[in-house]
Amino acid sequence: MRNPQHATNLVQVLAPAAVEFPALHHRYGPLLELVRRLIGVVPNCDRYLEIWPIAFRSYNVMVPNLLNLPFFLWGVGAPKTPVGLAMYASSRAASCMYCSAHTASFAIRRGAAESTVAECGAGAPTTEAERAAVAVAEAISFVPARLTDAERDALLRTLSRGDAEWVVLAVAMMGFLNKMMDALGVELEAATVDEVQPLIGPSGWSAGRHRVVPTEGGAAPARADNLALKLGLIRFLPSALALDRRWTAGVPSRWPAVGEFLRAHTGHDFPVIRHLTHTRAIRAIATMLRDNCAPARSRIGLDVKHSAGLVYATVVEDDALSHEARILARHAGARDPDAVARFAVEPIDFDDDDAVERARAAHGPALVLAKAASYSPARISPRVVEGSRALGAEGVLELVTWLSVLQLLHRLASFYYASAHAGR
Repeated sequence: MRNPQHATNLVQVLAPAAVEFPALHHRYGPLLELVRRLIGVVPNCDRYLEIWPIAFRSYNVMVPNLLNLPFFLWGVGAPKTPVGLAMYASSRAASCMYCSAHTASFAIRRGAAESTVAECGAGAPTTEAERAAVAVAEAISFVPARLTDAERDALLRTLSRGDAEWVVLAVAMMGFLNKMMDALGVELEAATVDEVQPLIGPSGWSAGRHRVVPTEGGAAPARADNLALKLGLIRFLPSALALDRRWTAGVPSRWPAVGEFLRAHTGHDFPVIRHLTHTRAIRAIATMLRDNCAPARSRIGLDVKHSAGLVYATVVEDDALSHEARILARHAGARDPDAVARFAVEPIDFDDDDAVERARAAHGPALVLAKAASYSPARISPRVVEGSRALGAEGVLELVTWLSVLQLLHRLASFYYASAHAGR
């Protein structure tokens, strides 16, 4: 029988170690204020990500560089509406209710019509570029991915190659965020729910596993970008850019140098990166990979982490990523990747406490958590949560962060797969 006292979400395991908002504002005040201006709130996830600082760093290196901020706000690069709609469509396809709420708000704030967001995915996008962006976003966000050549070609036909790349990078970024927020069950801010519930609630959206809590520090007005907002960001940019330079220092931004850098630091070159042309995105992804694969920063051990990565790649049916996970696991000294892959395909009823306990006894809490978290939506049951306590708060966050990084790579490879698989 299940104990009704058991925690139901991983954030309940993380909560005692969460970093309070005053401490976050002391460390990263300008960065948090930039985010509040962009999405209306300082997101609750920040308190949990800072438990294992590499998670917070990965998140904050990724978002501005894969969204081309702040230039994106000024109309440099891909048009804002296709990007915003693609971010929202990908979150709905991945069944991440947290990110669906935030990306609905983001899209409206970037100028998308409320009616278009409300019906996104049902033929509402009004331009060919919007329709192509939404189709690609949905296709590479399902598990397993289901992108067709026609969908890829439509995006490349309606946008320049560089702008299409920004759309794909935004959807890949949402892969990280969808996995992180859904697997952890991060609480939703009441201000965000109040803003989007009337708009997307009729389409079937609800907070789901995400508890709704008061908004920290107040909410920024929900309005489309204007000159006042753009100018208001300027005073926060120097501090945010200084952090970014510090975090990405020494990381190359072009292929093949970045592949050689990653091979030296992680044991693998991650060849899907060679298909990217935007240097700031390349550097950001390489920084995330370097930091997440650093032995000295791991709390669970790279052998366990890369075995968990193999579980993820197997569950999402990405053969190329499975191959890469095996390379990383062997490099880290992991034992018997074949047994890990077999476990990944074994059916488990995560609502059956006895089945979860048997899996945990045979394979350990990290692999059980990895398997439950790999699905979209995640299959995090109370027994999985309780078993995860053995990893500690930092260990739980480290593992989920790595799965989130892999989901970013999975979405990139799902778009660039023809050449990504070539030459292996």
